[in-house]
Amino acid sequence: MPFPPDFLFGTANADHQVEAHDPAREDVWDLWERCQGLTPRGQGTDFWNRYEEDIAAAAAAGCKLFRFSIAWARVESAEGVFEQDALAHYRRVAGCIRSHGMQVMVTLHHFVWPVWLEREHGGMIGERFPDLFARYAAKMAEALGDIVDWWITFNEPSQLTFGYIKPWWQNRYYMPPGLPRGSDVDAEAEAVGKLIPNLFRAHARARQAIRERHPAAKVGVNPLVTGFPTWLQMLMDWGVCHRGLSEAVFKFTTKGALVSERGDVDLVIGGVTEGDPTRFEFSDPYLRTGKAVLVLDGFAGNDLASLAGKEVGVVAIGNQPEGWRRDLPPQARKKMFANYDDARTSLAAGKVAAVYGDAFFLLPFELNYRERFRFLATGLSDEHYVVVAPHGHQRLMDRVNRAVEQFQHDLEIACSVPWISQPEVVVKEANRPLSLHEVFSGGDSLPDHLSTSRDLRRIRRRGRLRVGLRTDAPGVSAGCAEDGLEMKLARRIAREVFGDETKLDIVPLQPVERLEVLESKSGWLNWAWRFWGTTSLIANANWWYLGISGRLPEELCPEEAIGAQDFVGLDYYWGLPTWRLNKFRLLEDAAHGRFLTAPVWPEGLFHALQRFHRWFPDQEILIIENGCVPEADGMTRGDYISAHLAQVERALSKGVPVKAFTYWSITSNREWGHAFDPNTDFGLYFVDLDKDPTLTRREAEGLGVLRDAIAHHSSGRPSSPVA
Repeated sequence: MPFPPDFLFGTANADHQVEAHDPAREDVWDLWERCQGLTPRGQGTDFWNRYEEDIAAAAAAGCKLFRFSIAWARVESAEGVFEQDALAHYRRVAGCIRSHGMQVMVTLHHFVWPVWLEREHGGMIGERFPDLFARYAAKMAEALGDIVDWWITFNEPSQLTFGYIKPWWQNRYYMPPGLPRGSDVDAEAEAVGKLIPNLFRAHARARQAIRERHPAAKVGVNPLVTGFPTWLQMLMDWGVCHRGLSEAVFKFTTKGALVSERGDVDLVIGGVTEGDPTRFEFSDPYLRTGKAVLVLDGFAGNDLASLAGKEVGVVAIGNQPEGWRRDLPPQARKKMFANYDDARTSLAAGKVAAVYGDAFFLLPFELNYRERFRFLATGLSDEHYVVVAPHGHQRLMDRVNRAVEQFQHDLEIACSVPWISQPEVVVKEANRPLSLHEVFSGGDSLPDHLSTSRDLRRIRRRGRLRVGLRTDAPGVSAGCAEDGLEMKLARRIAREVFGDETKLDIVPLQPVERLEVLESKSGWLNWAWRFWGTTSLIANANWWYLGISGRLPEELCPEEAIGAQDFVGLDYYWGLPTWRLNKFRLLEDAAHGRFLTAPVWPEGLFHALQRFHRWFPDQEILIIENGCVPEADGMTRGDYISAHLAQVERALSKGVPVKAFTYWSITSNREWGHAFDPNTDFGLYFVDLDKDPTLTRREAEGLGVLRDAIAHHSSGRPSSPVA
């Protein structure tokens, strides 16, 4: 069936993800990325200067709606100080959208807020936040409200709770600001109990301020909706309406694993990056390193291009094969090895031209005859090694983290050796604060009473700490003359646990098997416990629209916010039907930026559209975000778009008043501290953010599908007039 004549196809971006970092006007995510060792936004896509190019590209594709966000930190650089140049800039952006025949959608708060707001007023849980936000919204309405058609106050407010909730299976907060070290679930509940009503108050007051200046303005919000089966979603929504707040945060899920799993070793220190462990406890990073290429000292080439047509060794574990495809010339051929020792032996014998992998393992300074080799390139990525344990060993990991902190002295020694061609890239200080509170205050104390937990008691009764090290690690490898950094870290951990570094058993592990020794038969119990915790977290309930419709307790949604919206907005990306719920961990992978394996369930969008139409039968529904990386769950981006548009068409045929479909995003962008690679690239136009200084836009797969769909559904109907 044809879409309604006034249906809006659109696309979007967000300020922090596409605008260049401004050191004088930082937001909390700039600070968070820096203190957490995440990938900084850098230049983004330089949308601040190249907005006309991206807006024109959206219009050329047939879009009639363009969404962008205001950088609050840019327009209000200090409390009450509004920057006229920034306000004028955003007015020019909105005017450019209008000039291309598209409607303008503006987001006021897209996951970021000024550092001064967090530091001086407690951020979103501070008492003054609703009024400070309303004042900011009023200024934006005065500056550009006459040319804005749609307003979003808060992007995905459901996700903002993760700045205050840290489930037991995570060792860090997913986003800022985090809570101080030692905060228990009651502290989390208290924080969320301030956050949610503050968001409702801020939204309601911002809407009032906007509509006082422009009565016809349309103001709403776009919660992120995960596609759960209807029966499960109903249970989650019932729970958030009828339980106390501490239960809604789910006290039992944050106390720790259900069982303390026992593997063949207590810990693995084996070059495991943060992207590897999804089934285990993991520590703060002990080493920051990156991908590199090793060649013989006499190799004639001086850059990666010299490897074209040559055979390159790759160690077939972790993220190495994916990195090889990203970093090396397409004409290079790969040969897989089980470990670095075998790969270097092959390189020394001339059987391969180079070896690709982690710089730390490619050329450790303990290596015999290391003068025979040199780096062709280093710093091809930015990664962190972590110590890994089975679930249920959180207190042991607290001891590990103390050892990691002390381990920095060993890193300083490593940085001083000449073999690292770029030490500032390969090895960096890796300690991280847990929260922005810790950044502002200069430090937090780690509670000392944690050593009484049962996982530590069992290890102490045994009298030995069992640590798995990979066979090609210095200290285990026959090719290295001395113990390496990971062996030294193992000793520091033994000293932290026993007070004696000799109470240590080293278990050599083949690199490909380094995580298998952590698995236990009781793991399924924690899987079930984790599933219950995941589906029960308040963030996964439809609490925003439950509040707006008057179904939440007043302690969560104040009366002033009930009914305070002019349309229903939602974001939808991933989901799981009942028969795939055993794959729920894939949803967690998506939350951590691993979108290539994210579970695709287009029908979940249809169910969400129907649900919200029942709740708000008289309001239009706008799909504010829907999009895909080049391929997810075996589905290409083009097929993903077609499948979800089919569900929109299905909803329209059932009488659901869907007004808009907005694709995320117009270009590649920085995905909230994650490394830029196919896992995080949603762009209709590809921009090589790391390797192309010109930031050239190139058409990506999926754009043609969307362009054809817009043309098909718009055929025979007049262009939508700009309001």
